[in-house]
Amino acid sequence: MDTNISKKINILRAIVMGANDGIISIAGVVFGVYGASMSTWTIFLAGLTATIAGTFSMATGEYVSVNSQLDSERSAKDKQKIALANNFSQEAQFLIQHYQTDGISEENAQLLAQQSMQKDALGETLHARYGINEDDFISPTEAAIASMMAFPLGAILPLAGMIFVPMTYRVVTTLIFVIFALVLIGYFSAVYGNTPKKAMILRNVMMGLLTISVTYLIGLLMAA
Repeated sequence: MDTNISKKINILRAIVMGANDGIISIAGVVFGVYGASMSTWTIFLAGLTATIAGTFSMATGEYVSVNSQLDSERSAKDKQKIALANNFSQEAQFLIQHYQTDGISEENAQLLAQQSMQKDALGETLHARYGINEDDFISPTEAAIASMMAFPLGAILPLAGMIFVPMTYRVVTTLIFVIFALVLIGYFSAVYGNTPKKAMILRNVMMGLLTISVTYLIGLLMAA
């Protein structure tokens, strides 16, 4: 159960990050193009192209990132296997000291370390030395697919706002769409990261609006 929950949380992280990047990136693109040209067709082409590029960029980036993390974790695991084979008692002593650092008494730490080394010496020492939990390992393919699906979902709102809303209400409506989406993503990011919700939401919205503002100004300058 714990393993499944951990993996689901890691997949959720990839989904949240992919959707957030989709919202901010495509909002920046469509507002930037809008600043340079109010042509709906031009905005659509730019937004669609950026969505396709961003989708594959997120997928490949997530795949490479997770693989790099897995390579580091596998290297640490191999190193720890050698350490246990050559210095089992030394690793047990390290585990005792680790438990004592966490506030456990020496007697209880020795008893707990003895039980842990008998049950799962590799897993316990790997976690103590490197902070690695084998149950947290995530599939690079699953992470890539999650990001690949989430990015275009995030891109839909800003793109739809700029394409389908009448010119008079286009900017305001798209901004409302984007802010609403950023609030949701900020909330879920806070829940995932166990961080203060208000601070995370505010940070996410501010960064999104900053991106939009900068790209819009660049578009105006290029159109001048």
